[in-house]
Amino acid sequence: MKRRIYIYQTDLNKEIIDLFSMIGSSFVVEKFEDDILTVIDSDYYNEEPIDLESFRELIIQDFDKDLTMFIEPYLEEKFIFGENVVCFIKELHNGIYYFEDMITYAVIKNKEPLKKKLKKYISEKVNSDVIYTARVFIENNMNSSSTSKKLFMHRNTLNYRIDNFIELTKINVKTFKGANAIYMLYNY
Repeated sequence: MKRRIYIYQTDLNKEIIDLFSMIGSSFVVEKFEDDILTVIDSDYYNEEPIDLESFRELIIQDFDKDLTMFIEPYLEEKFIFGENVVCFIKELHNGIYYFEDMITYAVIKNKEPLKKKLKKYISEKVNSDVIYTARVFIENNMNSSSTSKKLFMHRNTLNYRIDNFIELTKINVKTFKGANAIYMLYNY
């Protein structure tokens, strides 16, 4: 499995592009166009992945320039946003963004086509019962006991469904970011 990392900076210079190509053997520069560098990271099984936040800080200190990164989740198939990432990465403030951040971004900026695409992606990955279970879990403050009581479901079944949702959608609803993203996507 692999993921793409999109790096945006106005007037991205050659030295920074070279730095990303020299990070490690698992990082390969895929393309550079329109001030966006696309890097493929194929090191899924590394227990100590490269710390991109530290790498970003290094670039800020050494080059006195900040950048914006969007990191796709590891997937076998093509990522849901595809080339749409190029359109909205330029709108973001400098920083590092993940899938959950993009869901929140789509809701806050009221990007209806993107929101529909996200809901379609989730419904293709998991069935409506699992989505409903994840939403009730979030609405119950991610408390397994109260959620299982509300759904009249054994706690192990609830945990299985939540883990299934996380594994298939790559959205961790057990974290604040993931729970917030799903809550906002389905409620706003």
